[in-house]
Amino acid sequence: MVQLSPAEKSYLYDSLTQQPIIRPDLRSIHQYRPLVAKTSFLPGSNGSARVRTEDGSECIVSVKSKVVLISEEEEVQQQQGHNLIEVDIDIVGHRDDSNYVANLKFQLTNLLQQNFPFEVLKLTSKYTFKLYIDCIIISHSCYPLSLISIANYLALKTTRLPLLISDVNDEEIAELPTFSDDWENAKLIQDYHLNANTRGGGSSTKFQPPIFITIGVIGKNLILDPSFEEEQVLENGLIISFYNNKVITPISNTNFAVNSNNSNFKGLDQSLLIQSLTLCNKYCPNIIRALDSLIEEDNDDNDSSIF
Repeated sequence: MVQLSPAEKSYLYDSLTQQPIIRPDLRSIHQYRPLVAKTSFLPGSNGSARVRTEDGSECIVSVKSKVVLISEEEEVQQQQGHNLIEVDIDIVGHRDDSNYVANLKFQLTNLLQQNFPFEVLKLTSKYTFKLYIDCIIISHSCYPLSLISIANYLALKTTRLPLLISDVNDEEIAELPTFSDDWENAKLIQDYHLNANTRGGGSSTKFQPPIFITIGVIGKNLILDPSFEEEQVLENGLIISFYNNKVITPISNTNFAVNSNNSNFKGLDQSLLIQSLTLCNKYCPNIIRALDSLIEEDNDDNDSSIF
């Protein structure tokens, strides 16, 4: 992507700090980039999603499951924390061991491991499912964490796990779990989540994977999902976690313009942080509903094309 000249940065900064704010793509402060998506298109995966935004950014996420022994995973869990979800991120043009990729991988892994209903993965007293999430960023212009998390949300929401037909009480027998051969009997994680809540006596809540939302701070203004051009003049970049219809931790402040010399970056006003949390709590539920509607429309679409 072409970096902005000093004159262009000055003009854009003035446009974004004034009231009312004028964004380069004419979006409102709370409007996410238009996107198109396709789910459940990879035949070798339990769940998959492909998301492309209007600026050409594109991400593919695949979710695969594996049956593992609970005892073996508990040993690793004592050392590393929850180990039933593994995330791998591959970004075209970046080394897998670069700090940029490693930081994105850590943030997404930490978010999922701290905010996922792992009880839905348990099969028997000895065995459980383990999820492997592979994220591929084919192209991106702005900071890709929000794009990755949205593709991850769609993939997990459409992930199907095979139906267990053997006995769940296998403490006294040496038996491997047996599953139905008919993939039509496979259930969504949402279905397992509802069953787990019912058995536990809790209320029937929908399964909603956590997502990341990026918010740009410039002057006294906040802009949701900043574009590549906007990132070059931001004073702060907030990464906010959203789960179960509310903002959660972690919340971090970073410079989104990793390939640009952003001289505007400065300390964060506490009042703006509070405003950003209010902004997310107000508008993120709309994003979640839009993603859920997209899944429903995609299920009703008989067209097999990806886009």
